[in-house]
Amino acid sequence: MIRRCHLVLVAALALGTGACAPGDVEGPTPSSEITGPGTPPTSSPPEATEPPVSTGAAAENALGEARLTAVPDAPGFAADLSAAHTTISDPAAPAEQVVLAGEHLQLLLRALADQPELDEAVLAALDPAARPSIERIVRARQFLQARNAADTTPSEPPIELPAWTIVEPEPVDTLLAHYAEAEALTSIPWYWLAAIHLQETRMGRIQGVSSAGAVGPMQFLPTTWAECCTGDPLVTRDAIIGAATYLAQSGGPADMTAAVYQYNPNDGYVAVVTAYAETLRDEPGLYRGLHAFQVFFGSAAGTVRLPVGYSQSKPIDAAAYLAANAADAA
Repeated sequence: MIRRCHLVLVAALALGTGACAPGDVEGPTPSSEITGPGTPPTSSPPEATEPPVSTGAAAENALGEARLTAVPDAPGFAADLSAAHTTISDPAAPAEQVVLAGEHLQLLLRALADQPELDEAVLAALDPAARPSIERIVRARQFLQARNAADTTPSEPPIELPAWTIVEPEPVDTLLAHYAEAEALTSIPWYWLAAIHLQETRMGRIQGVSSAGAVGPMQFLPTTWAECCTGDPLVTRDAIIGAATYLAQSGGPADMTAAVYQYNPNDGYVAVVTAYAETLRDEPGLYRGLHAFQVFFGSAAGTVRLPVGYSQSKPIDAAAYLAANAADAA
């Protein structure tokens, strides 16, 4: 895909506020812009009962979605992250519990990103089964935070929220079938496509046009799409196959780092997508949890969670939205 993306990883799936990182998308037009294959929004869930919690985290949200209300210390973070990982990894866990665990995992990673001084202690205390995946995401976030800290000309966050519509993503099995079909056609492993899909639009939750003009669930610029792909970039199946086609034309699967960089020439983007992809490669079952990640957008008024049902035909004032929707403050 050729696009310019806006990674709005504000404290997110594993990043911390203000940092581009895995976990917090900010949709087709998140806060910092990057050039690349189309215009992926940067890259950012559902529920039922209470999410897995242990020593310091509780979940509750006026809108009925998981929300972290207490930030634990290092042992608490490790216990809660491990518990979420265990639930998501358990093939016998009910779907609604997995969704909640996925949401909770994202919120914990976002909260940890705001306390990076706890990173090493948290990683050391994680359940051995959970550490490889969690550590990949944390290391990608650390890389992004270091890049942001070194940036001498940081961009100002927008004062407005984007003209997007946030919808429920297509079901897990449907999306896995699309990735598998695309892999069969192009040899691009499914987990790279899933990682890009997550980072671009949170598995298709974000519907909207990026500031660079990219469209669809995999965020293609129309000009790029016309050069490499067939079908409709707004249709999920076509977009996923298109992304795989573009990656194959860009060096994949032999050199996925180069291919992903061509998709979006930004080292931070590559780091985040690689962390997700390698995690899914080693633990395919975690897809069910990542599929639940919510959409967060970084603004001058603060980070905002954009829930399913959010729909704006034009940008709106972020401060005014938060004043009217306090539960969406992140």
